[in-house]
Amino acid sequence: MIEKGSKVRILRKESYWYNDVGTVATIEQGGSNYPILVRFIKVNYSGTNTANFKLEELVLMQ
Repeated sequence: MIEKGSKVRILRKESYWYNDVGTVATIEQGGSNYPILVRFIKVNYSGTNTANFKLEELVLMQ
């Protein structure tokens, strides 16, 4: 089960962080399309280190 603080691998191929591991920062309880905010160590081309994802786009790391 993915929860706050979990380490997850990104499966969205369009993402800058595809196949990278990040930490779940927050999970929205509402009806958002991308409810899971993931924080990464490295920044992307625009200087951002967070992104929102769907549950299906994440794999929980052990």
